[in-house]
Amino acid sequence: MGANENNGDSSSSLRGNGVEALDIPTSPKRRNTRIAVSVISVALCAALVFGAWFWWNNYRTFNVTINNVAMQVTANQSLKDVLEEHHDFDKKAGRLLSLTGKTLEEHGGAGISVKNNNATISSGDLGNTYLHSNDSITVQDGKDLEERHTVHEKDIPFDTSITTGGAIQFVEQQGRAGRQEYWVGDRSGEQVDKSVTKQPTQLKINSLSPKPPEDKKVIALTFDDGPSNFTAPILDILKSKGAKATFFDIGKQSAEMPQMEQQILADGNQVGSHSNTHPDLTTLGRDALRKELDAGFSAISSASNTKSRMLRAPYGAFNKQCWSDASDMVSSNILWTTDTLDWKRPGEQAIKDQVLKHAYSGAIVLMHDGGGDRTEDVNVLPSIIDALHAQGYELVTVNDLIAMDGRFPEWVAKNEVAPESK
Repeated sequence: MGANENNGDSSSSLRGNGVEALDIPTSPKRRNTRIAVSVISVALCAALVFGAWFWWNNYRTFNVTINNVAMQVTANQSLKDVLEEHHDFDKKAGRLLSLTGKTLEEHGGAGISVKNNNATISSGDLGNTYLHSNDSITVQDGKDLEERHTVHEKDIPFDTSITTGGAIQFVEQQGRAGRQEYWVGDRSGEQVDKSVTKQPTQLKINSLSPKPPEDKKVIALTFDDGPSNFTAPILDILKSKGAKATFFDIGKQSAEMPQMEQQILADGNQVGSHSNTHPDLTTLGRDALRKELDAGFSAISSASNTKSRMLRAPYGAFNKQCWSDASDMVSSNILWTTDTLDWKRPGEQAIKDQVLKHAYSGAIVLMHDGGGDRTEDVNVLPSIIDALHAQGYELVTVNDLIAMDGRFPEWVAKNEVAPESK
């Protein structure tokens, strides 16, 4: 066999230099070693990477600024951890305050305020917030909080203005209560006034003395404290003389003499209330005043079958408080321009002189048909009427005087209470 011949089943071969190279198969042991080295290398690299990552995220330290002070923190510290470690940097929760500002609970208000790079971090997110290098954190005291409260509304009383000086007082504008919101603290019970939801309307009481037209000469005679046994002869005199008058009667007495009330009206005269029992109305509280007025008006209405809200208060006394308490019950309070002082029984001539001395068109003369012996009034009345007639005066009712003077509101002329303010 020649040197250059290949033997097909030989495991040897010839290299270019004639040296024969053996093709020896790799053993399993060497192959496993090589794989193990590769795995270990990968594992070491992974461990290094993980270690670096773990260190970076847990043990790495970096600088942050808290309340303008530089400090180091570790990467695994949450903002909550940092705050707890430093006792919230001596910041405290706010106070819980009452509605008037009293401290109810020293640290019952809002918790401390925490901002990271000007972004507010809620207390619930502090444990999930991790810092980064050069973060700027601001920690401040919590805000004071006001206690919870319930909202209510109440009336604001209206005030009353009264213009005096006139013989006829009347309601020019009804008062109306306003409404105001107020709060009641849930813990303190304190009550604090808040916004006004509806402004009150002032009660306005005006007073005027009647001014009849210049072509009229009229005077109103008025009689108080009836009806009594002296009322009938006075009515007879008025009727015989063609004169009219106004009778301010006491409710209890009207109930006892209803036929007299009816006769007063049948003769063309006027009836008004002089209260029910003749008390000083200014001494009564609101409820007692309203009860007294209602009883007086009701008794006269029942006796006479007519309604009137015209009042002459006993002694003429009906002050600002009375109007505030009962303006919805009274149309007008009739005073007088001439007091005959007949209640003193000064003599018939003295009574007549008082009337004539103060006679003028629009005058309101005060006399009495009850409350005592009124013989002097009965005896002098004819001569008073004759003397006034001789001077050209017509004797009319108070309602007539009001009707002749266009300055009075419609409800006063009708003896009705003023309408409610809108």
